[in-house]
Amino acid sequence: MVIRRLSYLLDREPDTGSVRLQPLRPPEPRQSGGERGTEHGAGDDDLLAQVEQVITLTHRWTPHGALSCSRLPDGGSLLCNGRTDGERPGERRQLIEAVHLPAGAAGFDPVWPIDTWRSRSWGTPGPAGEGTELLPAPEGHFDLPMLVRFAQEQASRVAPFLADVCRLWADPAGRQIVIAEEDPETVVRWIALACASLPEHRARELTFVTRADEPHDAPQQIVGIGPDSSFDRDDPLLLEHLYRVHDGLGGPGSPHVPDTWAEMSAALWQSGTPPVGSAPLSAAPLPPDTAPASPAPAAPSSGAASGTAATASHTATDADDPFAPAALVRQLLRTGGASGDGLTAPHGESLRAVVATLVSAARDETQSPSAVEELTRVCQELGKHCPESVTDPLALALARRGLVAALDQDLNLRHDPLAGLPLGEAAQRSLRSQFGRHFDKALAGGGLRGPVASWAVPLRLALVLHGHQGPGVEHAVNKLVRVLLEPRGPERADAVAVLRSVGHQGLSRLVLARLAVETTGRRSHLLRELLMSPHGEWVRAHRDIAPPSVRLVEQAARWSGSPHHLRGIDLFAKLAEPAPGAAVSAATDPPTLETLWGLVWGADQPERPDFPRIVRICGAEAILDANLGTRFLAWLTAPGRFEPELVDFAQAVHRRPELTGRERATAQLLVAADNFARTSRTPREVVDSLGELRRAGSPVDPALWNGVQYLLARGFAGLTPHDLYQSGALSYLATAEPALQGYYRAAMVAEFADEAKVSRWAARPETVADLFYVWRRGLTRTSREWPFVVDELLRNTLGVVLRRMNDEQRGAVATQLAGRSNNWVQNWLRWANEMSGGADTRIPGRPSAHGPGRGHGRGPGAGQGGAPRQGVVPGQPPPPQPSDLPTYPPEYPPGYSPSHPPHPPR
Repeated sequence: MVIRRLSYLLDREPDTGSVRLQPLRPPEPRQSGGERGTEHGAGDDDLLAQVEQVITLTHRWTPHGALSCSRLPDGGSLLCNGRTDGERPGERRQLIEAVHLPAGAAGFDPVWPIDTWRSRSWGTPGPAGEGTELLPAPEGHFDLPMLVRFAQEQASRVAPFLADVCRLWADPAGRQIVIAEEDPETVVRWIALACASLPEHRARELTFVTRADEPHDAPQQIVGIGPDSSFDRDDPLLLEHLYRVHDGLGGPGSPHVPDTWAEMSAALWQSGTPPVGSAPLSAAPLPPDTAPASPAPAAPSSGAASGTAATASHTATDADDPFAPAALVRQLLRTGGASGDGLTAPHGESLRAVVATLVSAARDETQSPSAVEELTRVCQELGKHCPESVTDPLALALARRGLVAALDQDLNLRHDPLAGLPLGEAAQRSLRSQFGRHFDKALAGGGLRGPVASWAVPLRLALVLHGHQGPGVEHAVNKLVRVLLEPRGPERADAVAVLRSVGHQGLSRLVLARLAVETTGRRSHLLRELLMSPHGEWVRAHRDIAPPSVRLVEQAARWSGSPHHLRGIDLFAKLAEPAPGAAVSAATDPPTLETLWGLVWGADQPERPDFPRIVRICGAEAILDANLGTRFLAWLTAPGRFEPELVDFAQAVHRRPELTGRERATAQLLVAADNFARTSRTPREVVDSLGELRRAGSPVDPALWNGVQYLLARGFAGLTPHDLYQSGALSYLATAEPALQGYYRAAMVAEFADEAKVSRWAARPETVADLFYVWRRGLTRTSREWPFVVDELLRNTLGVVLRRMNDEQRGAVATQLAGRSNNWVQNWLRWANEMSGGADTRIPGRPSAHGPGRGHGRGPGAGQGGAPRQGVVPGQPPPPQPSDLPTYPPEYPPGYSPSHPPHPPR
C-alpha cells in the first residue's frame, strides 16, 4: 500500500490575483518493501503535477474551504480538504491537506470519502510510515436516521437526484451534477445520500467537491455551489444540455428523467430503509414475521416520460448490473408497509420494469410456495392502486402457474389459484383461450359426481375462464338448483356453501334465474319451502338481483305468515304493489303473474267480485300472456255486475281461438258496444249486429246486457241529429227497451249540465232546430214510453238552451224549421211558449199534456200520486238508474288504454 500525505498553501498574488500553490513540507517518498525508501523518480514528478493541477482547479475559488474527492489519470484517488489560514484571517489563503491513494490500494475501504467532512484529524496528520493512520478519521456523522430524515424532508427531489447519479455510470460521458444550496452542509448530505444509495464499489468511486465558485473548471462528478457562484442557474443550455442541475435555491433545475432504480431507491428511503443490495427473489422466502401488514398508499400518476436507453439498461435482472431493479424488489417487500407498498411509487415505464422483474420471478419454477404466496400478495396490492395494463402481466403469470398446477392435480385443489388476482379483461381472455375448455369439460363430464362441496374451486375457475355460457357452468347450475329444491336432500347445505364460497355474482344470477323457471305457477311451493328453511337466507340475501317471481315468493312467505296473515285478493293486491321506484306492478309481468296466482289461489278460483280488481291490477293482456285467461271466462259470461274491467278483458280476449261460441259472442258484443260508445261510428252496423250477437251469446247475463245497453246509449248520445235519423238509430231507440232509452236520456241530459256547452248550443240555432225536428218527428212505430222520453229530453236539454237564447236566436230556430213546413214552426212556437211559462197550449201530435212524473192518473206503472214511473213498462222491471252503473268511459291518464296497459320493462 502506498499513501502520500501532502500539505499546501494556496495563496494569491496581491497584484495580479494569480494562484500560487506552495508545498508546506516535501512529499513523502515512495515506500518499498515495507521500509522507507529514498528513491524519487520522474513518475513522482508527473504525479505531483497532476495533484497540484487538480487542487488548483478545484480549490482556487473556495476561500471558505471545501472537501473534494477526485480521480487521477493513473486510476488513483485524491482526497483534499481546504480550510482558511488561521494565522492570517481575512486573506484568501487556504491550507490544503491532500491524501493520494494509488490505484489498487484499499485505503478507503473502511470509510467513504465524504465521511471525512470536517474531520479534526485533517489538521493533525499521523506519523509517517504508519499507512492507515495517514487517513483522516471519519467524523461526518452521516448515520442512517439522519439520512432517512433528510430524504423524507427532500422527498420530491430524491428520485430525480438519484436518477442522475445512476446515469453517471450509464454513459462514460455522463453529465456532471451541480447541486445549488445555501449551506455546504446540505450539499454534503446529498453526497452522503448518493453514497448510501449506490452499490458499495460505486460509492467509493464517486467524485465530488462540496463547494466550487467556478464549477465549469471542476473535474468532479458532483459539484456543489452556493448562491454567489458564477454558475448561471437559469441558462437553458446549462440546465438541459451541459449539466444536471438540482437547485435548492428556488431555480428551475434540470428536467426530471425518470429512472427505475432511482424511484425504487427513493421509495425505500421514504419507508425508512436505505437501498442496500439484497438477495434476489429466487432466494429463500421472507420469514413470516417480516411480511408487511399495513395498507399501501395510492400509486402516483404515471404521466412522466422515461429515457428509453436508460430504462432499458435498468430493466435487466442480470446480477452483473448493479442498478438492476431486481436487487431492490426483495428489499422493498421487507419494508414496514404492506406487500407492494414501495412498488407503487415508481412512475410509468419504471413501474412496468418493476412488474417485469416480478413476472420473471413468478415464472421461475424453482420458487417455493411461500415465495409464490408473497408474489401473490404483492400482485393484489398493486391491483388496488395500478391499472390493469400494469398488473396484468404479473397476475397472468401467477394465474397460469396456478392453473397448470390445478390441471396436474386433476382439480383436487384446496385453494383457488385465481383468488384475489386482479385479472383484467385481456388477461381473462388469454386464460380462457388457454384453459377454459379444460375446466368446462371437467365440470360437464362428471366433475360433479362427488360431494357438492368439492365443486367450488373448479366451478369458480370455469366462471372466470369461460364466463357464464360454458356447458360446465350450465351443468353445475342445473344440479345446484335441483339440490336446493329437494326438501329432504342432505346436500342442500353443501349447495349453499358452494354458492357462498364461490361468491360469484354471475353464478348467483344464474341460479336465481333457474329457480324462477323451476318454481313458476303451482311449483312455487317448492321455492316457498326453501325460503322457510334455514338455507333460505341465501335467497333472501340476494333478493336484489333475483327475478321478480323469486322476490314474489319471498314476499308471499312473509305477508301470509305472522303477524299479517293475508289471504285471497288482499294478499294478491299486496304482492302486486309496485316496488319502490317502479312505475308499474310486478304483476304485469306474465311469468311473475303466473307465480303470483299460484301463490295466492293455486288451483282454486277467486271470488267473482274479485275479478275486476285483478284485471285492474294486472291488465287483461298480462292475464292472457300468463295463460290465465280461461279462469276469467266464467266471469265474462256471468259477471253478476257490469264493470269497465269486463270490457277491458273482452277487448283482449275476443279474438282468442280457445273461446267457445257463446264466450266469443259475449266478448264481441261487449267489444262492439264499447267501440261504439267511444267513437259513435257505424251505428247502422252496430244496430244490425246486436241481435245476432245476442242470440249467439244466449243466454246473456242480465247485468251484462244492461251494461251493453248503457254503452249503446253513450254511442247514440254522441251522434249528430242528422246521423241519428239517417242511420236508423232513432227508430231503434224509439222501439228499444226502457233501460236503453233511460240511459240515452241520462246521457243527453248530462251534455246540457255544463254552462259552457249550453251557451254554445244557444249560439247554434240550426243545430237546435235539427234536434227538435228529429226528436219530435212522428215515427211509424215506437214503444209506449218513447213519447215520455222525448218530452223529458226536450225539457231537460233544449228547454235549458231555450232559456239562454234571445229573441233573435229563437227566431233563427223558427226560420230553420220553416224550411221544412209551417206546422213545424207552429210546433216550435207553442213548445217554446210553454217552456217560457206561457199558456199550456197543446202541440198537435203530442200524446199527452203530462209527461212522466207530472200526470194525475193512476194505472199500471204509475208512481205515488198517480204519476207513472219514468221509463217503466208494465210487466217489466224498471231500468237501472244511471247511478247504478259506473261513469263510462272511465277517466284514464292521457295515452292510457285499459285494454292495452303498458308492460313493465323487461
